[in-house]
Amino acid sequence: MTGAQPVVPVGRRITIDRVVVLAMVGIAMGLTLVARLWYLQIATGEDARQRADINRLRVETTKPLRGIIYDRGGLVLARNVSSFTASVRVTDLPKDRAAQDAVFARLGAIIGMALGDVRAAVEPGRADPFTPVRVRAPITRDQALILEEQHTRLPGVVVRFTPVRAYPEGILLGQVMGYVGPIPPALTQSRVADGYARDDVIGLAGVEASYEAELRGASGRQQVQVDAMGRVTSVLDTLAPVVPGANLVLSIDGSVQRAAATALARAMARTRSPQGALVALDPTNGEVLALVGLPGYDDNRFATGISQADYARLAEDPWRPMFPHAIGGQVPPGSTFKMVTAAAALQERVVTPSTNVNCTGSITRNGLVFRDWTPQGHGPVNARQALGVSCDVYFYSVAGGNPFTGLQGLGMARLATYARAFGFGEKLGIRLPGEAPGLVPSAEWKRQAKNEAWYVGDEYNAGIGQGDVLATPLQLASMTAALANGGTLYRPRVVRELRDTAGTTVKVYPPEVIRSIPVAAEYLAAIRAGMHDTSNAPLIVPGFAGTAYSPLRTYGLDMAGKTGTAEFEGPRDAKGNLPTHALFVGYAPYQDPRIAVAVFLYGGGEGSEAAAPVAGEVMRAYLVGPRSTTVE
Repeated sequence: MTGAQPVVPVGRRITIDRVVVLAMVGIAMGLTLVARLWYLQIATGEDARQRADINRLRVETTKPLRGIIYDRGGLVLARNVSSFTASVRVTDLPKDRAAQDAVFARLGAIIGMALGDVRAAVEPGRADPFTPVRVRAPITRDQALILEEQHTRLPGVVVRFTPVRAYPEGILLGQVMGYVGPIPPALTQSRVADGYARDDVIGLAGVEASYEAELRGASGRQQVQVDAMGRVTSVLDTLAPVVPGANLVLSIDGSVQRAAATALARAMARTRSPQGALVALDPTNGEVLALVGLPGYDDNRFATGISQADYARLAEDPWRPMFPHAIGGQVPPGSTFKMVTAAAALQERVVTPSTNVNCTGSITRNGLVFRDWTPQGHGPVNARQALGVSCDVYFYSVAGGNPFTGLQGLGMARLATYARAFGFGEKLGIRLPGEAPGLVPSAEWKRQAKNEAWYVGDEYNAGIGQGDVLATPLQLASMTAALANGGTLYRPRVVRELRDTAGTTVKVYPPEVIRSIPVAAEYLAAIRAGMHDTSNAPLIVPGFAGTAYSPLRTYGLDMAGKTGTAEFEGPRDAKGNLPTHALFVGYAPYQDPRIAVAVFLYGGGEGSEAAAPVAGEVMRAYLVGPRSTTVE
């Protein structure tokens, strides 16, 4: 008899079934986990370990300190000051886009940037995810501290201690020093190819740009260990040492630069001139002692990141404060060009030093009247006297001829040859951005540029530095220096030497001769004598003193110079006269020249009244000491 099977209650049977199912699921999960662990440890373990090492080990770049810039006496003109930068290293960001945006939002709230602006700043860093990309620089010390305190909520955010450029003299030397800034997008590719990082700064104007290679230095590289937040925990190896940039010693004399800027600003205010420039050179070697262009700008505004509004105001100013007026401004030289005409006429035997030309106040050619600056004329004058009283008729005659006296003039071709010999119509090669070549016109140039024929009147105008002749203040100063030193045209230079961080000179920039002026010493001596009369002679011909005698005789220096008053197109005054630029070139001491100066004031009026005193102040500041140290 078969015994009856025990009856299992329904509820208990269900419980047993559940246990069995759960056990089976547990076994399956265990097997899956074991398989996964085997896969991770055996199949992909090496790859995982490599990824961990990549995240743990990293090569960090240490940026070098930019070289310091000094004036010739050791005055600091550019240095580095402490600053903080907020950057993002893309590889350390959360992978989820929403999580990234949360980090960007927190970062932006602390440093004062919108989420979209932070995202846009970070985007270029995705091309090189291991290199921090600049988001904002500089940030305040308080902002840096907050970012550090909240670093656990800001994965990928890096606070970097970075130097910022400071210019103690500010606007006084803005156009000389220039400024540094982020690499412009158009230059990024080429700069990266040259070894720059995308977030590096470079010189963008002035000395900072021209001597970028010397000032830059070389970045260092270290292998470091980082934690899960990407923060460095230890340095494992130095792959390349950081090399600071070289220090530059300029030829600029800070006290002379200040005196020049002060005197020029005063003259501009007095004459209501909106623009002016001054260049002072050492005539013995071409070193730049002072270089001023007004209006100027404070380069410190760029060091910390200039706002778009401030930049627009500078860029849109009609008088161009960021333009290098002293080396890039092309202006009619007026009577300061007469030394070139005299040199050419003497060397080409058009006249001798003793040849007299009778100035009656005007000369008429082809029905056109070419007037002297004084209606009554100067009477008979030779080359020296013509320079001293700035006789226009004399220079009309030697440049284009005088049929009333039978004098055969130079003609433009010969005049142009000597103008170019003195450095006009070409860049002199000063190592600063923005130098212009000026213009020495010719019949061919006029035909191509204006579709006009060449006339004798063009030669007359060129002979007195008018018409289409254009020169930079730098060219005028270089011409004056060449006359002062006996005929050597030096390449102007603004840097004297390079020094390492210990102060040891590593490179000296020697004087560089462009050419010797092809004019006999006796003729150059006659020209210098005329320039000396300009500044020192109370009587040259009856009724006329040197054109700069009155404004310069109070300075107590033995100067030589030449005034210039250049007409330009504009509204005429009540007498029908065109407006005029004021110019002056000169050097001192006369027997032992140590400084040569060129001054230009846009619409400044008479060169003798407006420009000559500025040159006098600058020469006195260099040779004796400045009267004032306040820039107005």
